[in-house]
Amino acid sequence: MKKLLVLICVLASATVGFAQGVTSGSLAGVVTDPTGAPLRGATIEAELLTTGALYKTTTDQSGRFKLVHTRVGGPYQVTVSVEGLQTHEVGNLFVTLGEVTDINVTMSLEVAHGEVEVVGRSVLISPSKLGAGSNVGQEVLETMPTMSRGFEDFARTNPMIMVQPDREDGPSVISVAGRNNRYNNIQIDGAVNNDLFGLAASGSPGGQSETTPISMDSIQELQLVIAPFDVRQGGFSGGGINAITRSGTNELHGSVYTFFRDDSMIGDGPEDFPTLGEYQDLNYGFRLGGPIAKDKVFYFVNADFSRRDTPTGWSIDGSTGEAFANGTLTEEAERFESIMAGYGHDIGGFEEFTRNTDSDKFFARVDFNLGTSHNLTVRHNWVDADNVRLYPGEQTYNFPAYAYNFTNTTNSTVFALDSIFGDDKFNQFRVTYQTIEDRRAPGSIFPRVSVTDLDENSHGFVTGAERYSTHNSLDQTIIEFTDDFTFFVGDHELVLGTHNEIFKFKNLFIENGFGSYEFFSLDDLEAGVANRYFYTYPADDDPYDKFNAYQLGFYAGDTWRLADNFNIILGLRLDIPKFPDKPNYNPEVEELFGYRTDVVPDGNELWSPRFGFNWDITGEGKKQLRGGVGVFSGRSPYVWISNNYARTGLEQVSISAYGEIPFEPDPFNQPTEIPGAQTSTTEVNLIDPDFEFPQVTRFNLAYDQELPWWNLVASIEAVFSDSQSEILYENLNLVETGTVFDGRPFYERVSDDYSGAYFLTNTAGGEQKNVSIKIERRFSGGLWGYVSYAWGDSQVVNEGNSSRASSNWRYMETADPNNMVLSRSDYEVRERFNALLSYRFNSSSQWATTVTAFYNHQSGRPYSVLSYSSGYSLNGDDYRYNDLFYVPASEDEVIIQGGTWEQLDAFITSTGLDKYRGQIVPRNASRGPWRHELDLKVAQNIPIGYGNLEATFEIANLTNLFDSDAGHIRYVPFGNVQAVRYAGDQPDTGLPIYQLRYAVSNPEEYPIFETDQIRSRWRAKIGLRWSF
Repeated sequence: MKKLLVLICVLASATVGFAQGVTSGSLAGVVTDPTGAPLRGATIEAELLTTGALYKTTTDQSGRFKLVHTRVGGPYQVTVSVEGLQTHEVGNLFVTLGEVTDINVTMSLEVAHGEVEVVGRSVLISPSKLGAGSNVGQEVLETMPTMSRGFEDFARTNPMIMVQPDREDGPSVISVAGRNNRYNNIQIDGAVNNDLFGLAASGSPGGQSETTPISMDSIQELQLVIAPFDVRQGGFSGGGINAITRSGTNELHGSVYTFFRDDSMIGDGPEDFPTLGEYQDLNYGFRLGGPIAKDKVFYFVNADFSRRDTPTGWSIDGSTGEAFANGTLTEEAERFESIMAGYGHDIGGFEEFTRNTDSDKFFARVDFNLGTSHNLTVRHNWVDADNVRLYPGEQTYNFPAYAYNFTNTTNSTVFALDSIFGDDKFNQFRVTYQTIEDRRAPGSIFPRVSVTDLDENSHGFVTGAERYSTHNSLDQTIIEFTDDFTFFVGDHELVLGTHNEIFKFKNLFIENGFGSYEFFSLDDLEAGVANRYFYTYPADDDPYDKFNAYQLGFYAGDTWRLADNFNIILGLRLDIPKFPDKPNYNPEVEELFGYRTDVVPDGNELWSPRFGFNWDITGEGKKQLRGGVGVFSGRSPYVWISNNYARTGLEQVSISAYGEIPFEPDPFNQPTEIPGAQTSTTEVNLIDPDFEFPQVTRFNLAYDQELPWWNLVASIEAVFSDSQSEILYENLNLVETGTVFDGRPFYERVSDDYSGAYFLTNTAGGEQKNVSIKIERRFSGGLWGYVSYAWGDSQVVNEGNSSRASSNWRYMETADPNNMVLSRSDYEVRERFNALLSYRFNSSSQWATTVTAFYNHQSGRPYSVLSYSSGYSLNGDDYRYNDLFYVPASEDEVIIQGGTWEQLDAFITSTGLDKYRGQIVPRNASRGPWRHELDLKVAQNIPIGYGNLEATFEIANLTNLFDSDAGHIRYVPFGNVQAVRYAGDQPDTGLPIYQLRYAVSNPEEYPIFETDQIRSRWRAKIGLRWSF
C-alpha cells in the first residue's frame, strides 16, 4: 500500500500538499465584475484590526485570491480594489487555525456593500477540511467545564479521542483513535512539546511532575488532528494536538484570576466510601497584553501558579482514607515501625499521607509587524514543577518514607518569521530551542524493605527508598529548524518544506541503587535475614548514558482546485531518524544471542505519501464528502532507544540473590557478593538494525451535511488505521524446551549470566477501526453544542506501555511471550456517547450568565484474566504475572483448592469467558463497567469599574451530587485480574491444581473492580476572573 501511494504521488507530479498551516489560517475567495465574469489583477488587502498587521495579494486569471499564513483570530477587514470600479470593504472576518475563511466579492460601478458575499462557512463544512480532526476555539476554551485546566479536558470534545486517568487522581492519558498515548504529537506554536523521551503518561514535558506544558491562559486556539493530509503535520501515528498562543494587540488587555477547591467541595460518597483527608487545589495568575509601538510591536505575558495537596486515600487504621487490610494489621504495623527504628529508619507514621504538587509557569511573547511583508514572533515558555508521590495500595502498604519526588524545569524559546514575497509566494521560518530537566529522588536514604505475607491474604508493608528513584535523572536539549515555502501556479498551491530536530540526551537510571530486601515475615526482618535481595551499581565512574539523535524531515506538495467545488491534495513526506553515537560493544552478548550491542538503527527512511479530497456536492457549502488515505510516521519514545545504550551488560552490575541474605541497613555499603545465594547479572537490551519507528496507513472517509433546522450540521466519519511497523519485544535469553498442561510452550534460559536479553524489532500486526456520528450546532444566538456517538475496535501485538524493555515484554499478558499475537488493545473504547450544550443568557447584557454542561458515557476498559503461579513462572519465562488463564471446559479438567468449582464457574460466566472454555483466554477478553460523568459550569459576568468580573462555579460528576451511588468510576488495577494460582500438577492424576484467588472465592470482600475514590465523587471548583 505504501509503495502504491508513492507511485500515485509521483505520477501526479506532486511532491506533497497541504491545505493550511499548523500555526495559522487563510483568507481566500473569488472577485467578479458586475456581469459575473472573473476579475484578474484586483488588489486584495486584509488588515488585522487589533494589530494593524497587513496582508496583500492580487487575484489570478480566474479571479481567485488566497492569503496564507494569516494570523489566527480577528476581526479582519478586507479591502478589494480595481481601477474603474468601486472599492469594496468587508469586515468582522475571523480566521480559524488550519482553515480557510471564504470571501466572494462582486464588484460594481457604484457603492454596493450588499453585493459583498462573505461565504462564512464554518470549519465544519469547508473546502479546506479534508482529514479527520476538529478545532477548539475560544468559545470552548472559555466556557467548557475543566477541573485540570489542561489539554485533556478539551481534547475529549472529539469523539475519537479517549481521555482516561493514568491512575487514581493522577494525570490523564490522551489516546487518539485507539492508539498508544506515546504515539501522539503535541505542538505549541509549531514547536514540539512532547515528552520525547517517553517517561510521562501525559506525553508532555513535566508530565511526571503532573504539570501541564503551558498555562491555558496563554492559549488562543487548539487543533485536534487524526488524519491530516497536510504533510507538514508529522511526528505521530496516533494523533496531533496543535496549539497557538495569544499575542498582544493595539489595546491593553489583561486579566487576574484564581480558582480554588478543597475537601469541603468534594462529596462524601456512599456509606462504604472512606472519609477523605485534607485536599486543596489552588490556581492563580494573570495575563497582560498590549502595544509597545502601535501597529508595530506588541507583547503578551502570562504567569500561572498552582498548589495542590492530595490525600493518598489510605491509612493504617482508617482514621482518614481507607483502612489498610480493613484495619486488621495495626499491631503488625506498630511492630514493623519498632523494628525499623532499631535499624535507624523512620517509616513516617501511620496517618494518611498527603501528596504535594506545585507548578509555576511563565510565558512571554513579542510580535513585530515588519511592514506588509514580514511578521516576526519571539516567545519563551518556562515551567517549574515539583511533585511528591506515594501510592499505598490495597495489597501492599507503602509508608510515607517510601514517597519519592519528581521535579521538572522546562525552558522553550521560539523564533518565527512569516514573509510574503510578491503576490504569490509565502514563507514560514521557525527555530526552537528547548531544555528539559527531570529529577526523581527517593524520600529516604535507606535500602528498600518489604515484608510480605503478613496475613492469610498476603498483605505487605514497604518502606525505604523507592526502587526506581535511587539514581534517576534526565536532561534533554531539543533544537528544531523548520522552513515552509508556499507558492501558486495556476490552480495549484505548492509547498516545499523541511522540519529538522536535533536531540541531546543525558540519562541516569539505576534501579535498586540503595539495595532492596524482601522478607517473608516480621520475624525474618527482626532477625535481619532477608529472603530476596536486589542491588544494582555502576560498572565504571561515569554512570550516565549520553547520546545524540537527529530527525530530518523533507516534504513538498500540491493543493489542487480541480473545480470550484472539488479540491484534492497530494503529498509526500520523508523522515530520517539518525543516531550518530554507538553503544558499547559486548562480544559475549553477540556470541550468545547473535546481535551486536553497538548497533542502533541509523538512517532508516520513513516515507509518508498522502492523498486527500474535498467535494462540495452541491457547490453551496451545504453538503460535502471528504477523506483520503495516507501514511503517518511517528517517533518511538527515545527511552526505548536509550535502553540499548544503558543495557549492553557493561554499564551496570545487577545482583539478584535468593536464600538467606544478611540485611545491611547502610545504603552506601551494600554487599556485592552473597555467599551461598543464587545470583544473576543484569539484563541486556538489543535492537534490530532495521528497526523503524511506528508507522500506520490511515484511511478516512466522511460526509457532512448542513441540516435545515437550528443551524445544525451532521457528520458521519470513519477512520481505519493499518499498521505498517509497530514495536515488538522478544527475550532472546529464552529457548523453548517443551509445553505445559494447556499446550503453551515452556521456556528455559539460554544463559544464567543474564536475567534477560530483550530484543526490540518490528511487527506489521495491528489495526484500529473508528466510526463516529456527530450533530453540532454552531455558535448562534448564544447557543451552541453537539451530541456524538463513537465506536472503536483496536488490535495490537505489543502495547509499549512502559519505558523499560523488560517491562514492555513481560507486562504483555500472553500465552507465549516470545510469539505475541494480535489482541485487543488497552486503549480500545468500544462505545462512547458524548454531548456538550452551552447557552449564554442575556447575551447582550453586561450581566450575562453562561451555563455549559458536558456529558460523557463510555464502555469500560478491557482487562485480562490471568493464572498466577506460586514461587515460579508457569511457562518458565521468569515472570509470574503475565500468564493468561486457561479456562477449563469442565470440572473434570482441574483440581480445585481454596474454593469450589461452582465459584470458579460463576467467575468464568461473570467475566464473559464462557465462549473460551477449553482454551487459553485471549488477552483483554473481558471489559470493565461503563462509566458516565456529567460536568457543569456556570459563569456570571459582573461589570466592575474599567473591566468585568466573572464568577465561575464548576462541578464535575454532577449526578453523584444527587445520588451518591451514581457516577462511580470502577477499573481493574494494572489491567488484569488473577483468577487462580497454578500450583503444579497433581501427581496421581496429572491434572493441574487451581488454587482459587480471592476475586473468585470471595468476590464480595475482594471485588475485581476498584473504585476511584476521588473521581467517583462530585467535585466542585469556584473561580474569579477580573478582565479589562
